[in-house]
Amino acid sequence: MTAKKLPSLKTLEKACTSSNFQIGNQNVLLTSPSPEAAIASAIISHAISRTGALFHISFSQPVVPIETINALKEKFESSSIILVGIDALGKQRIKKGKGYPLFIGGTSELEQVNSLTLGTDSTVTAAGYVFAQSLIDLNDYNLQFAAAGALLNSGMNESQKGANKDIIDLAQNKGLIEERKGFKLFGVTMLPLDEALLYSTHPYLATISGDQKVCDAILNEAEIPIPKLRTPLGNLSTAEAQRLTSVLITRLDTTVFSRLMGPDNILTLERETSPIRIVSGIETMAKTAWAQNEPGALIGVLLGDRGRALRSLIDSQMEYHKAVIATVQRLESNLQGDSTTTTTTVKLTGCKSEILPEVGRIALESGIVDTIRPLALDNDEVFTIVWPSSELNYKMVHRDFLSTNTMIITSSPQSITITGNDEEKEFALQKIVQLNKGVGKK
Repeated sequence: MTAKKLPSLKTLEKACTSSNFQIGNQNVLLTSPSPEAAIASAIISHAISRTGALFHISFSQPVVPIETINALKEKFESSSIILVGIDALGKQRIKKGKGYPLFIGGTSELEQVNSLTLGTDSTVTAAGYVFAQSLIDLNDYNLQFAAAGALLNSGMNESQKGANKDIIDLAQNKGLIEERKGFKLFGVTMLPLDEALLYSTHPYLATISGDQKVCDAILNEAEIPIPKLRTPLGNLSTAEAQRLTSVLITRLDTTVFSRLMGPDNILTLERETSPIRIVSGIETMAKTAWAQNEPGALIGVLLGDRGRALRSLIDSQMEYHKAVIATVQRLESNLQGDSTTTTTTVKLTGCKSEILPEVGRIALESGIVDTIRPLALDNDEVFTIVWPSSELNYKMVHRDFLSTNTMIITSSPQSITITGNDEEKEFALQKIVQLNKGVGKK
């Protein structure tokens, strides 16, 4: 597939104006679980709602056969269909029916689908914002999240280009998003200081995460005043933050420390205690919701629910991080696995299925298992394969499997989950090995 040039915001606006797509009284959004797609879907849904029309959000794997899209059109024949961050696979044409669907981002080998697509895989949130803006004038609330999605779509540590940069510049000029440097722990704005360290999985702090005594010793060594131990990390004074940084830098690997500290962005319209005030916090919550198969909870919060939906999401995320850390510690203390020259397979009987993608990521990143070989985790219910190279795109993997008889679920940006038999599991593992090698040769 030929990669598309990154479009500018003006290019997207022009393409949107020339599009024949119209929303209906009823609208169905089929969205990928990726962070940028979830944010784009929330922005579009909010705009549809403000026009007085109805919307229904359904979640999908990131690559969908065209036959599935045609079946969706038949099932919701009276609705307008919008697909967000989804690749269409196959050469069969999409049936028109009462109207063609609209693709926000995504790729296809079929020219017909490309003609129905607004934006690219690298500008999903920006394209979603442009489309939503064409329906009704968007407010600053939507623009701040569009900027956050643009940052996540292109990578927060990467140079911003095209429509992503244009959206971010718009938000910055309005004072809606501000760059900051400091701790990038989940809960930096809301969790008590010791809990932010204790339950950190993004990044996982080896020898610190999950160990209350070590966390207490670090805070004591940094001379953090007792009254501040139960307040958020963001409440520390500059001098206190510097002392804590000095202690942590002596205890952490350089790579881990670079993920713990660094540039981030604040959404200024969010309350100081909001877990989605920091863009890295949004990313952590979105990826956790993806692994847990609970993207709807995140969408609810992005749509504006700061009550029950937010409380439920926070509670769910905290339980998830605790379970992940407990299982990682179990691996560290009693690793029992089978290794070959190309893979590592570990049995985790009794472990929750939804935490396996995160446990695998941490095991690879922290060197609990070989860091260059794909890792398979088996809890007797599912078989999750996590690969080490971020260059191996999850859509590429999913697209490859759709041409086989092995059914997979994309459970994170670098993992798939299988519920098939032993033969299918072994086939999938070897296929990931081949794909991972192929990326390494580029």
